[in-house]
Amino acid sequence: MRYPVKMIVQKSAGKMVLWVCVAFSIVQSFSSCISTKGTTYFNDLPDSALIKLDHIEPPRPIIQVSDVLDIQLSGDNEKTVQYITQHFVGATAGSLQVIVDVNGNIELPQLGMIKVAGLTREEFKDTITKAYQTFLINPIVNVKFGNFRFTIMGEVRSPGNFSVTNEKESIFEALAQAGDLTEYAVRDKVRILRDVNGERVIKEVNLYDNSILNSPDYYLHRYDLIYVSAKPLKAINQNMQRTTLYLGFITTILAFVTLITK
Repeated sequence: MRYPVKMIVQKSAGKMVLWVCVAFSIVQSFSSCISTKGTTYFNDLPDSALIKLDHIEPPRPIIQVSDVLDIQLSGDNEKTVQYITQHFVGATAGSLQVIVDVNGNIELPQLGMIKVAGLTREEFKDTITKAYQTFLINPIVNVKFGNFRFTIMGEVRSPGNFSVTNEKESIFEALAQAGDLTEYAVRDKVRILRDVNGERVIKEVNLYDNSILNSPDYYLHRYDLIYVSAKPLKAINQNMQRTTLYLGFITTILAFVTLITK
């Protein structure tokens, strides 16, 4: 028994539409398979209402090239203080702002060029206080870093450069600034590019492991670069999304063929 050509085309198109629908369902089910546990921090924390953590000292900031230093200078002779601070752009009420140049130096009135790169805040304060004892009676120097910058790249919702006013920033606070990690982020191998005394190092932290809460890497250093890589699942899902688009196009064509052959 012979079937008309139109009937054969209709049956073939119908089968193709069915197979395309099945393939579409499979693609959708695979693309939605992301473990909830894989997106949760601190998976190994004990089940307790109160967990005591170790005390962690924030990193002692070391003065580096391009640092902005806010210096407050005072002493028993306020006229002398005003004379010194008037040479600073934007100086008010004994407050100075200087930028460490490419050679690691700053220039201060009466003192000239001073090498400050590599000093801690306390060492810098002691150096400036002793130097100004020649000009001021009982000089008092306070120093604050005017910039705490860091960069976050990779699998976060809002990557970019960030600057905060406080001098203490945890890795979780930093990630929150970037909108948190995406569902495709590799949380157990987050890399931190850091400058340590002029030497660049790459550190790797595991956000699943609760030991990060007691780790020296809990707090960022100024100018840290955080990179979060993507799971292979992301590339698979992207390919599946493209496949879904193609399947939808094919389904439309087959449906059109079925319609015009009726």
